[in-house]
Amino acid sequence: MQMLQTILDGAATQEQKEYFTSHMDRCMPCFKTYEVDIAIKDMLKRKCCGEEISREMVEELKDMIKNKIAS
Repeated sequence: MQMLQTILDGAATQEQKEYFTSHMDRCMPCFKTYEVDIAIKDMLKRKCCGEEISREMVEELKDMIKNKIAS
């Protein structure tokens, strides 16, 4: 999950990106998580902020959304 966040934040090295891409080709749970996280981050960027969002902001908003859904 930490590698996923590094990739999503654009902070990964080329080596990390290559490893991640290789892993994603073989791991469906990681692929699904990646797709969901990308969709959430893109939606938040477009609908809420109109700018880049920090990892902390994404985590806070994801937690808030999860709590609303669980209620």
